Amino acid sequence: MDRFFHDPESEKLLREHNQALEAAEALKGKQFKPALTRDELLRKFIFWQKRSKDQPGGQDSAGMVDVSFAPPIYPPCLASLKDLKRVMIKDLLFETHHRGSYILVRSITRAEKMAAVTVIVEDEQKHAIPLRMLNEKLSCHDGFAGKGEILLVKEPYLTLIPGVEYGIKVDHISDIMFIPMFDNMVPSAWREQLPEHETSQWTAGNWLSMGIENINWGRFYSATARCSKGLECSPTEEERHYLLYYRGMAFFKAHEWDACLRDLDAIPAGPKSEIALRGKGQTLYYLQRFRESCDVFIELCKKDPEDVNAKNDLREAIVRLAEQKKCLYNFKDMQEKASKTHPPLLGHGTWIGPVTVRQTESQGRGLFTTQAVKAGDLLLCEKAFAYATEHPSKPKWNSSLHINTELWTTTRGGQLALASSIVEKLYKNPSLTSTITNLYSSGFKQVSTESVDGNPVVDTFQIARIISLNGFGSPTSSRGNHIPDALDASGSPEKLHNCGIWPNASTINHSCMSNAHRAFIGDMMIIRAADDIPADTELTMWYMLPSPENQPMDFRHWGFECSCAMCADIRATEPRVLEMRVRQREQIAIALDNNSTLSHERAEMLVERLAETYPRPLDQVLRLGLWEPLTLIAGVYGRRKEWEKAGKAVIRALEGVGFVLEGSGLEGDVEGPFVVKKWGLVMDNLVVAWIILCRSLLRVAPERAMQVERYARMTYLICVGEEGSFDATYEMSLKEVRQFCSEEGQVEGWVV
Repeated sequence: MDRFFHDPESEKLLREHNQALEAAEALKGKQFKPALTRDELLRKFIFWQKRSKDQPGGQDSAGMVDVSFAPPIYPPCLASLKDLKRVMIKDLLFETHHRGSYILVRSITRAEKMAAVTVIVEDEQKHAIPLRMLNEKLSCHDGFAGKGEILLVKEPYLTLIPGVEYGIKVDHISDIMFIPMFDNMVPSAWREQLPEHETSQWTAGNWLSMGIENINWGRFYSATARCSKGLECSPTEEERHYLLYYRGMAFFKAHEWDACLRDLDAIPAGPKSEIALRGKGQTLYYLQRFRESCDVFIELCKKDPEDVNAKNDLREAIVRLAEQKKCLYNFKDMQEKASKTHPPLLGHGTWIGPVTVRQTESQGRGLFTTQAVKAGDLLLCEKAFAYATEHPSKPKWNSSLHINTELWTTTRGGQLALASSIVEKLYKNPSLTSTITNLYSSGFKQVSTESVDGNPVVDTFQIARIISLNGFGSPTSSRGNHIPDALDASGSPEKLHNCGIWPNASTINHSCMSNAHRAFIGDMMIIRAADDIPADTELTMWYMLPSPENQPMDFRHWGFECSCAMCADIRATEPRVLEMRVRQREQIAIALDNNSTLSHERAEMLVERLAETYPRPLDQVLRLGLWEPLTLIAGVYGRRKEWEKAGKAVIRALEGVGFVLEGSGLEGDVEGPFVVKKWGLVMDNLVVAWIILCRSLLRVAPERAMQVERYARMTYLICVGEEGSFDATYEMSLKEVRQFCSEEGQVEGWVV
């Protein structure tokens, strides 16, 4: 979830934008007087278009940042169109939401993608003005808006648009409508002559032909409008069969699964019945209703046992159902697909394990275990509801920048694209709305209605708030992100090029002492137990990784203050002591960079001084600040082949982050096997520590070394989500172990 940044560049942009907003606010309520004539505005728009096309290929494109600003929050229009009165451009007022009104305009340019979709429009009086709408609106209108489109904006908002001057800005997808040319609302002066003759005389058959033609052109929304018009023209039973079938097909192509199911279920018997049944099965599949999907495909296979397509569809649906019900995933295939696919959207089902959502005492909803689980047990394997990505080769600071002017926060990465995809998905499929709107929104006031005039109402600002509080940043694969961490025990921050919403995982609350751990393979999140957890216990995960420098963790964005022992200890520790810890960690790193015995001895002395800054007992407060220095020192001893010292440094590091160990043989406990009595904090570079300890025990207690390797595998399983790639990832690190076992013969329980 760590995707929020505070940098001078963002703050400068925010200040400049707020200054422009203050200047615009001074004009609020005054009559709109265009600064440019219609022709001047068109010439300027052509210049904007040319500049927009030239920038991507220009010399400075590498430094371009796509900047957008979140406007002040306002609700979508909830009024029926019949209750709104029509206004003209000359009636608009500066910085005003024209409640109770609508405006009907026609595009006089093709829409251009700038920060959002911008087009120049005119009203019947030929007054022109820029109109900016959400990108996802075009996705709900055949992907483009050409010259001559008729648009209706409900309760238009005239405001300052950065880079465009004043214009009508539409932030809610449900506040703007594309009006078909044949609609009675279209003024006669704008009405075009449609093929053959006036559409008022068309029959259901004429509309059906036009619907099919638009499907062939790939204009699926135009096709649905024409098929809908045909259904209003008293069609015969046969015509109704075809109109519903082709409208259902158009809805399917547009990913409007709810509407598609309604049409396919309503089709009367006819020539397209079996094809419609297959479409129904596929639609249920895309809605992740795999049991129902299987039932439909079984029915098709019974009707025609030789139907190859039905057999293939059934086979695929059965695999998804097995994932959903029995957790039967092929993680190796998933890793391979994620590494070769961009964006890494994997077609898998969601498995919900021994967990359930319940109300907590003080943190709203939480996710609880329904039975006792062991460290490494799979708890949840969830497909993202929505997922957005930037290419890994794109520099982090050249990515998109979204600035929230109310919260004074800036967000980089794919969060804007994520919001766009969710708004589009909910608008197309209202049955999915509660999946998102039921998530934590920090008291955001939800709109009182779900639809107006038969169309869904989606509040863009509510979705943005929910994403900011529930979204996760993610690597394409935790394994790919794990390898550099494994080579460097310092555990540098992961590069999060992707983000998504996983609704079930979003119910898990934060704790610095988390007992669950998330991993990613593409758009699949895998959550495993990071400790042995009793039944009826709340699961927790890091929202942000605890700071090794022991700096206070800021969770104000989520509206809480962490009360764990580590955070409480930091707040109780004098600032000078915290500063001392930072300096000593820096000095330890410098000493270890100098490859001399004297420097390494100085590093060990500094570690002892660092340990003295933690006065409370280890069983009360963890010493996360010791983890990196001790694992680095262990690595130094390992390179010197001083394995006993390396092992002792690892054990001390493990104990510092909460592990309770027994039977290492390095601390005088020579009896019994090596056992982790209690798990501590699980981090990617923990695997490296286990491998160092494994090699330390190899010659003195090979059976215990085998047991330590099992814990390394277990940690890898928790961190990466799967264990199958462990040997390939750590082949070189374990090469000595394999050679030793080959020379000494097979150690009991250890297959070489």
